[in-house]
Amino acid sequence: MASGEAAVQMWMQMWKRAPVVSSLRIVFLSMGLAGVAATTARGEPLDLRDPRPRAITVRFENSPADAPDRLADTFTAEIPARFEPDPATGYVRARITGYDVEHGYFQDQPLRPGSFSDYVWTFDPQSGDVVSASLSGTFVRRFDLGVVVKEVDTHFEATLSTMREAGFESARRLFGQLMFPLCEQPARDCRMVRAARYNPRTGYVNAVGFLGASALGVSVRTFASIGEAIFSEQAAPRAAGLADAR
Repeated sequence: MASGEAAVQMWMQMWKRAPVVSSLRIVFLSMGLAGVAATTARGEPLDLRDPRPRAITVRFENSPADAPDRLADTFTAEIPARFEPDPATGYVRARITGYDVEHGYFQDQPLRPGSFSDYVWTFDPQSGDVVSASLSGTFVRRFDLGVVVKEVDTHFEATLSTMREAGFESARRLFGQLMFPLCEQPARDCRMVRAARYNPRTGYVNAVGFLGASALGVSVRTFASIGEAIFSEQAAPRAAGLADAR
């Protein structure tokens, strides 16, 4: 009989504790999910018509070098940028520092640290056109010079826009480097790449243009495939706590 009473008391204790344990589990699970949401959430598409200076983010399309016409395939992680108006022209600008371009976009490519300019995008907020996007810097390329392979500083300057057409010819190699010569008119050996104005519903834009590179006294103009991006407002931080468990 005593053992039966002990069993009843044990059962009653377990019953009383069960809701507490379950509630704690729910709270901690909710906090964990909130933390995941906070780290993966992205802001709304950038509003070009809101001229307030502010922090924003951008993700660049990062397709393989041998596929310059592959669009909306693979994007970088979010890179910090700064949005600001230009009262003199009525345009707005997005500016990504050279440091962030080196470490967030081209971090897997050999380059000369500190050589990159800011990547500056100038938009017409009414039409969504990219009036200009410009970037310069220095990559370090392994040139095949026949009897020797040498690392060579290769300076480049890129200029892009959505207000003109651009494309590329068949791939060629120069000093062992793969390149796609620029072309600007439809032709048999010219594959045009469609420019796309900024889409305010998605933040997507594709600016096209040329990249001028020079090394060892040789200069070339190639198609620039660095103008495809998604711009976003900076996501507001969300505090995870017990309130999230409601």
